[in-house]
Amino acid sequence: KKSGSSKATEAAVQRLRDGRCKMILLCDIKLNDPDVTQLAPAVKQSTCLRSLSLHGANLSVSSAKLLANALASHEALTMLDLGNNLLGSKGVEDVCNALIHNTSLLALGLARTAMGDSGATAMAHVLRINCSLTEVYLNSNDITEEGATDLSGALLFNDSSRLSKLYLYGNPLGKAGVDEFKKLEKDCPFVQERVPLDDARALAFAMATHKRLGENSQVKILNVKASVHKSEKGIREVRRSNPLLRVI
Repeated sequence: KKSGSSKATEAAVQRLRDGRCKMILLCDIKLNDPDVTQLAPAVKQSTCLRSLSLHGANLSVSSAKLLANALASHEALTMLDLGNNLLGSKGVEDVCNALIHNTSLLALGLARTAMGDSGATAMAHVLRINCSLTEVYLNSNDITEEGATDLSGALLFNDSSRLSKLYLYGNPLGKAGVDEFKKLEKDCPFVQERVPLDDARALAFAMATHKRLGENSQVKILNVKASVHKSEKGIREVRRSNPLLRVI
């Protein structure tokens, strides 16, 4: 006799194969690994799926990774909710690594996944380069000042980000963590004409991930005098990408 989760999964897979399904809701249905193994290929092959919600679906770390990998290059999905699944930092990191370059996803739900600061850092890596996400749900995840610092720093760095809603309620950010997000109200430091350069920022410049780099850079002077850790390789790469830049 088939379990309730197996029947729900089979129904979802059939709807996806029919080619007209835009939304799959499997919330609060305790999916097991075989269920997800059956669902993932159908999700990957679907060209019409726009919204997938597995909130409270009892996903294991391996199942979440399998699904995220299936969605890594999905060109139709705009909403993914994996909230209320105990993925932990490892599970969230796997999801973030898989979805970091997805350009169609607009809303990502990772609330109540027990990600902690390590998971917040993984999400920050996504936000540093992703320019399509508009809503991210990270509430009730035991994120402290450490995670808040990484998240706010990512948004300060990526001034091409379209993120308009970042949900963090239910996290023990503390005053220091809240203050980190107040920095978002100020100008990104990269727009200044005098930019201190440490190893991390040197790498960012070298990778040309910031839109103000290269020929169109608004930065005319790069001040590295105050830098404790200078990256000579990074400086060389900066000069190569922007010959008009003056490094002092």
